Amino acid sequence: MADILSQNEVDTLLKALAAGDLSAEEVKVEETKKVKPYDFTRPSKFSKEQIRTIEMVHENFARGVSNYFSARLRSFVDITKASTDQITYNEFIRSISSPSFLFVFTAEELNGNVVIEINLKVIFSIIDKLLGGGGGLYQKIRPLTEIENSLMRNEIIRILSILKDSWSSIYSFTPNLVSIENNPQFVQVVPANEMVVVVTLDMKIGEIEGFMNVCWPSSLLEMIAPKLYAESYFKQEKQIKPGQLREDIISLLNNAKLDLRVVIGKTIINLSELLNLEVGDVIMLQRHIDEPASLYVNGREKFLCSVGTHKGFNAVRITEVLNKEIDENGG
Repeated sequence: MADILSQNEVDTLLKALAAGDLSAEEVKVEETKKVKPYDFTRPSKFSKEQIRTIEMVHENFARGVSNYFSARLRSFVDITKASTDQITYNEFIRSISSPSFLFVFTAEELNGNVVIEINLKVIFSIIDKLLGGGGGLYQKIRPLTEIENSLMRNEIIRILSILKDSWSSIYSFTPNLVSIENNPQFVQVVPANEMVVVVTLDMKIGEIEGFMNVCWPSSLLEMIAPKLYAESYFKQEKQIKPGQLREDIISLLNNAKLDLRVVIGKTIINLSELLNLEVGDVIMLQRHIDEPASLYVNGREKFLCSVGTHKGFNAVRITEVLNKEIDENGG
């Protein structure tokens, strides 16, 4: 349908016609069909909604890896999604410089292998920090040694665990590391002309910045394509049973450590009396000897107790529970 002209545009056209600056033939509006170019050599395998679901999974993955490396390296690590592309596998491999750092993983639940590539600048920064260095820019780009590969293997296992958790709401699988490579030409997991989905993540570790590319073959994603929708991502895998949330919270709190203190008595003295105290001086407390002591839990008085010994240790016996109202701070 042709665009609807505003009144100002109509007036401008009429004036141009009257002045002879524009002919009637030039004013004719023809309806034309919008044609979108389609490259049959690079077919889009997945819809925009499916791609968006993949992006949401990897945004969650990026946050998990950021939190892990921030704690692991004790440094600021920021990982964000940069782009998502549907390209051929050959284009992906040709876009990677050599040497690089790539690792391949698979899973019994997946039909094929997945490739993850991390920029060597980032890898050397991680290794430097793991070994106690400052994680600065490594000047010479070279393949990793056997020792460095072994060191990174532990980090890869953790990265794959985070990836597994990120996919858990869509499709559950248990990733297994297949190999670590430095030359992209040695990583041929699918035919060169097969379409792949490449999710690129921007990684910043201190002042070092690089990319992580996660390459998912289309043949692998097609088996889980029916689940690649937003409702699947946000759907709860299981319904919470009545009272289950309370039980889970109590279970977590049962192992929380509390500070217990017993106060036999209190008194008030001025600074001059405190400065003049000597060994043997007696301080009278505001509580008689036959009165119970106070037992404080995390700084709040909760019980009354009597003081004594038990099996050679100082001990107290609770004599009364103080039913004081819980204040707004959770006392």
